[in-house]
Amino acid sequence: MIAPVTEPAIGPALVSGGFGALSALAGSSCLEELNITAPRAVIDVHRRHLEDGADILRTNTCGASPERLDRYRMNDEAFIVSYMAAEHASKAARTHGAGQRVMGVARVEALAPLIGFLPLDRVEAAARTMTSGLVGGGADLLLLETAQCPVRIAAAMDGARRGMTDAGRSVPVIVKLRYETRLGALARSAVTDALARAAAAAAGIGAHALAVEPGNLDKPLAETLRIVAAAYRGPLFLDLASSSPHWASVAELGDLVDRIGFVAGRRLDPACGVGAMSEGGAETRPFAANDTDPRPAVRRV
Repeated sequence: MIAPVTEPAIGPALVSGGFGALSALAGSSCLEELNITAPRAVIDVHRRHLEDGADILRTNTCGASPERLDRYRMNDEAFIVSYMAAEHASKAARTHGAGQRVMGVARVEALAPLIGFLPLDRVEAAARTMTSGLVGGGADLLLLETAQCPVRIAAAMDGARRGMTDAGRSVPVIVKLRYETRLGALARSAVTDALARAAAAAAGIGAHALAVEPGNLDKPLAETLRIVAAAYRGPLFLDLASSSPHWASVAELGDLVDRIGFVAGRRLDPACGVGAMSEGGAETRPFAANDTDPRPAVRRV
């Protein structure tokens, strides 16, 4: 039984942003390491997001895949990093006491150093490891980010389901599609078609909602989303940084705005438009998306 996700009565649920504020802490070049070494700092960031109006907290796990952590000789710690990240977010949400939920972020890599394209069995294993940690640590839903290839989406979802079995809980899965140029056609005109096929695959494996990474698109975001949404009929997650230039095209989505169930970057109220004003007259403070946070250079060891 998959637990339901309760969205706000008005407008899409606002998802918190990233953890760039942690970059200077303790000289760490791996933000995910701070889930272990500086839990209070991570929880403090979550609390600031809650104070700024977040409905759903995003975990500090954008780079918590075994392949990413291997750069810091931490590949064996992907589970505990994910588990503690979800636990920190859950603690912040519980103490806030307003019914906020936690979105566990599981970004599955397409490439790995030395071996090139990640084999499907490793795609599945990575998704399983991160999911078991995130769901076991208390995540209420999962953001599964993967490349556009349907077979990789299926492998990642298989791993996520195995991870939920390991954790003893099932949660809704939001699939975020990322177009990897090295896995796709060289022709730029083929990007949107590839994403539409990927969206159809996500629909076929039962994704609760769908997001599209705005990088490497061959068409404006609004046009891309309309094409992708024709292949996937469920809710959409608009995952943008507050300063993203793609916000200009969101106003062109028309009726498609009604299908946006989750949003990051700015508060989106269908009745008032993008970046709606709060009751006090001040614009809601924006959140930066995880993948746009400034990250320090890789630490050499």
